[in-house]
Amino acid sequence: MDHITDLHLKNDELHNSLVFPGPRKIDDAELDEAKQLLTRCQTFQKTDFMVSHEGRFWRGRRDANAVDGQWFRLRKMPPEPPSLEKLPSPIASGIHKLLLSKQLKAGGLIYIVGSPGSGKTTTASATVVSRLRAFGGVSYTVEDPPEMPLNGWHDKGYCSQTWVAGDQSADWAESLRGVLRSQPASTPVILYVGEVRDAASAEAMLRAASNGFLVIATGFGTDIITGIDQLIRLGSEESMVGIAAMLRLVVHQRLMDGALVASCLASSGADSRVAARIRAGQLPHLSNDINFQSNMMRNGQDPLEMV
Repeated sequence: MDHITDLHLKNDELHNSLVFPGPRKIDDAELDEAKQLLTRCQTFQKTDFMVSHEGRFWRGRRDANAVDGQWFRLRKMPPEPPSLEKLPSPIASGIHKLLLSKQLKAGGLIYIVGSPGSGKTTTASATVVSRLRAFGGVSYTVEDPPEMPLNGWHDKGYCSQTWVAGDQSADWAESLRGVLRSQPASTPVILYVGEVRDAASAEAMLRAASNGFLVIATGFGTDIITGIDQLIRLGSEESMVGIAAMLRLVVHQRLMDGALVASCLASSGADSRVAARIRAGQLPHLSNDINFQSNMMRNGQDPLEMV
């Protein structure tokens, strides 16, 4: 099944399953492996899941609403995790440099935003891998489901991938609190959050950032400012102060004709001009900082060192 990107397995009529690119009807030669995959899929109670089989990882979704019965929609994932150096579409060199900045070792929040399907998860996962390779340490992930094969060693750094136990908000918040209780001493620590879903998760994420974790999270936004605004709205009334203090880098990205187009906004800390604007609720004024920092990077300057 090396050439297959997606499988849609029909639960009660496997021979009518669909294969992609295509679509085409599944071949007889593919049925044995498809049957094994289907058996694995049937063991999951969640709507969304990740399944491994024969060394391949598949992201799955149980579709119980189709008029012709239940389907399992599977997307084949890369056999190895991405790195910033080997993204499917390269990210701008200035943003690449910021994502790997030594300044971020002290902790804070990297927030990667964009529309669905813009590659946010790929960039976030690649940042985890590249930072572990560059600086060592340990990374924990909180995902539902895990989407990239991150678990294990990445040169001198280790990633422990976590699947949220339940579907409720409390399960996400408890998973994040569990990571906080697992923080090793005197070690660079990364927390990757697959999605910030509610106020409790946002608060736990900010608490981790304030405790020295470098938190890498994804969210939705049509641009940098709307991404920050949605994160603020997701949290409690006090979250604006926490976001202003802990935000270190926002990356907005989109795919245009298959190419990754990205922009960013950096904040060196709670005393930066960017942090002051966020605390004051002056989000529209951040457009000036975005343009100013873009010019800085074109001149080879590092916004994390100068804002």
